[in-house]
Order: sequence, then structure tokens, then C-alpha cells
Amino acid sequence: MKKDNGLYRLVYEYYEARILLGCYTCGDKLPSIPKISDIFHLAPTTIRSALSMLEQEKLIKVDARKAAVVTYDLSPSQMKKNAAEYFIPRREGILGISQSGSYLLEPLWKEGLRKWDDNDWESLRRGIMTPSLNMVSIPVEFYLLAVGALDNRLAMNLLWETVRYLRFPYLTNGMETLTGRKELAGFSREETIEALRAEAAHSYGRSLQALFAFMDEMSLDPGLKDAAPIPFHWNIYRQRPQLRYSFASLLIRKILKGTYPQGTYLPSLPQLVDRYGIPLMTVRRTLGLLEELGMTRSYHGKGTLVCMEPADIDLSRSSIREGIRLYVESLQLLHLTVQNIFLCTWESADPAKRAALIRHFLFLQSEEKSYLCFEACLTFIEDHCPLSTVRECYGSIKVLMVWKYPLILSRLKNRSLHAEYRDCVSRLTSFLQEERPEMFSSELKHLWEQEEQQVRAFLS
Repeated sequence: MKKDNGLYRLVYEYYEARILLGCYTCGDKLPSIPKISDIFHLAPTTIRSALSMLEQEKLIKVDARKAAVVTYDLSPSQMKKNAAEYFIPRREGILGISQSGSYLLEPLWKEGLRKWDDNDWESLRRGIMTPSLNMVSIPVEFYLLAVGALDNRLAMNLLWETVRYLRFPYLTNGMETLTGRKELAGFSREETIEALRAEAAHSYGRSLQALFAFMDEMSLDPGLKDAAPIPFHWNIYRQRPQLRYSFASLLIRKILKGTYPQGTYLPSLPQLVDRYGIPLMTVRRTLGLLEELGMTRSYHGKGTLVCMEPADIDLSRSSIREGIRLYVESLQLLHLTVQNIFLCTWESADPAKRAALIRHFLFLQSEEKSYLCFEACLTFIEDHCPLSTVRECYGSIKVLMVWKYPLILSRLKNRSLHAEYRDCVSRLTSFLQEERPEMFSSELKHLWEQEEQQVRAFLS
């Protein structure tokens, strides 16, 4: 059960953290199932799954007719040990998220804030006035609401994954330095934004400072100082089978790069199972998905032919719709964040790495594969960005971006992928050769924003 990444884990991990780290003590009651359901906006059955898991871990006792009761008896020394065992292995990951926030998360909530309407402000006002309903601090709730306005589940998933990894936003109401909830509720929108931003920076900075001091102290414990690091991992596929999507992405990338050239056959089913360690049923479903996307065609007794033909993609199929949704949302996330991230990466890369990127762009154009230059740019960031969280996130986005190719083939019909991207990639290459990274990053942002608009128009 622990390996399942269902939505109930949001609830489980929230209450697990609050119990193990002393926010609840033995004998305390959790909110009722309807109340928790309201807090998390999840179905009661999902809440029951989370409570059942907490009970299996001997943290609570569930009663069908009463609120669940905390049964975990926590001493001060055990609380410190619990905190140390969780946070010390994640020290570098927490630092990485802290360093990457202004590059990855700030552009998202700022864009979301521009989309806010009166209903969003009313939701925030209710949260300020009713602290018992908040599962995270008010400033974090502010960011969640702002990013939610993007209507981008991938962006919201990223924000939630960072909160889940950090955990300490679960442990405070985050309002210690504000003059009062009622006063804040009477602020103008601009005053509210400024107050919450200031409080978030103050609260996060103070929590981070205290946390690192605590980890420094507890790291002296012989049993903890050599704890294996647990880096931040962005788990995107929360409600869908990850293996099929990631394997489909892998095969599409290998087709595009020429590992499996157009007009040749993919390895047989047993060979794919053996080579990639993927279950046979997953391989079958993945190949079926590739055929629906026009990337391959299966022939009984012969195998699976790589064809890359324009296909009439059936957008009603959930597997295809989910992959395309992730691609479109990736485009939005990229055009909102890539400008500063690329500049940060370019400035930190040594001249040899910069020159290698330029040579790769020129090579792909000479091979009439200009469409692969965008993946090359993501790889450059994934490999050389000094910010670990950015590397993790852009590596995950790179996997999702391969869904563009079947869509573009369908949209372009008989025009080649290279012809579609040749001119814009030529401009990008010139900017790099002329050492104008600001122009390169600005053009890249514009291209991905334009691509998002075109795909949304095509799908509508």
C-alpha cells in the first residue's frame, strides 16, 4: 500500500507528519471525515483510505461512528528523533527547493495571480478568517490558490510535491507575525498580496534557519550522520500508470533520434521485455498507444513497423488525452519559467559546455532534425543547471515533451518536422553563436508560448 501514489497519500502524509512531529498528541481527535474531505477537496472514500493507512501504522484508532483518535504516544525525545530521521536525509533536497523557488515556483504563482477573479479572492478571505480549515499555512494556501488559477494540474502537482517533501508547511499556521486575521481580511488586494508575500518569506526563512540548526545538532548522532540522502523527486503520474507513459516517451525519443529509424521494425515483444525490463502486458499496451498516435504500425507475423505517419488521433481515449494534457501543461510551465532558468544555466556553464550546445544545434540542422533542438536545450538545462530541483523538474518535463511529435505530425499532415522548425532553430543558433543568451531565452519562451496556443487551438 505504501508504494501506491494515490491522492489519499496527501491526507495520509499530512496527518502522519503532524502526529509524528508533535502537532497532535495521544488522545487528540482528528477532524471528522466530512471535515477532512472539505479541507482537501477529496471524496470521503479517499479520506477513509488515508485513515485506514494511519491506523495500520498504529498512529490512530478509527471508529465508524466517531472522529479518529490519535493513539501514538510521543515523548519529546521521540519527536526529535522522528524529525531528524525525516529531515536529515532530505537536507540537500530541501536546500535545492529553497534555491530553486524563485526560478520554478514564483513565475507560476505570479501568472496565476494575474488570472484571479473575485471568487478566488473570496476563497482566500474565507481561509484567512477560518484557520481551522487550513491544512497548510495561510501564505502557502495563497500560493496554492494562485497556482490553481492557471488551471494547470502539472503546475499544481509540482507545488504540492514540494510542500509534501518539505513537510514543515504542514506544521504551522504561518500567521505569527501578521497583525491579525481580521485586519488582514480588511486589506486591499495589493496590501493582502504584499502582506502574504512578506509573511511567507519571513516564515519560510525562519523555519528553514531553525530546521538547519536542528539538523546540524542532530547530525552529531552516530545513527543519523551517515543517513543515505533522499533527494526530491517530482512524481508526476499520480493517477495514471507511470510505466506506460514513460516507456512510450522513451520509444518515441529513440525513434526520433534514429535508434529505431523510420521504415524499420522495433525489436520483438520478448526483446523489448528483456531489454527494458518492462512487463509484457505494459509493452503491448504501449505499442498499441504508439500505433494510435501514428508512430508505428503493427503487422501480424512481422512485428511493429516505425512509420511516423500523420494520424487522426482519437482524443476521446483517456490514455491519449492524458498524455496530450501533460504536454500542453508542460508547454505552459516551460514558457513561464525557461527564460531565467536558461540564463542561470548558461552563465554557470563553462565555455566548453556552451560550445558543445552550439555544435549540437548545428549538427541537428545539418541532419535535418531541427525539431530535436528543443530537447537538446532541455537536456542542457537538465545536465548543467546548478539548481538540483530545476534539473529534476526539467528532466521530467523533457519526457513529457515527446508527445508533441505525434500531435505535430497530425497537424502538419505532409509537411516535415524539420521544415516546421528550421527557421526558428536557425535564429536560436545565431543567438548562441553571437553570445546573446538573453535573446535566445526570450525567443525560446516565445516559441513555447506560441506552441501552447497552437496546440490548444488544434485540440479545440
